[in-house]
Amino acid sequence: MIKNIKNIEKKLLLLHKQKDRVIELSRDIVRLSGKIITQIHAEDLKNAKKSLVLLTSLNKKLISIEKGFEYNSQQAHQEYVEAYSLYTMVTENRLPTLSEIAVDEGSYLLGLLDSVGELKRQGFDSLRNGDTKKTERYYKLMLEIYDSTVPLRFANSILPDFRKKQDVARMQIERIGTELLFFSDKHHKSISF
Repeated sequence: MIKNIKNIEKKLLLLHKQKDRVIELSRDIVRLSGKIITQIHAEDLKNAKKSLVLLTSLNKKLISIEKGFEYNSQQAHQEYVEAYSLYTMVTENRLPTLSEIAVDEGSYLLGLLDSVGELKRQGFDSLRNGDTKKTERYYKLMLEIYDSTVPLRFANSILPDFRKKQDVARMQIERIGTELLFFSDKHHKSISF
């Protein structure tokens, strides 16, 4: 018989429970992040702010228990960054800092790149409502994210799907930029960037 097999089993059972908790908490964060993004698009910023307080708390809890299982929680952190960033950009017209969000560098960059698509949606909604100033604001934030990440070159093992997310962000920026120019020409307004 293997010596200390019961102790080995106990430790492995604890790891199994830890992994299950990380996965469960990650799902909760992904779900709540989606809810916050929906609230923001619906202009329900009061409830989005309340939800964001809970989301931040859940993300801190995840960070405290994820050691060894970061692979299982990375997507949750990216979703958290996307929701947090979108809320900050819509309400304060600025990018949140890495220290403010308190996640790892990869999750921060990937989540910010994901938020470009949500900003595009906000921009199109504003454009439909005739608010080109707001659309310009979102466009500038999208450019700020993209331009900041262009010089970065890392292997997929360091930043999974980073190049792909950059390419998608670039296409979204080009699309809304084209719409802004079209709207400007159509309404004989000048847009300054």
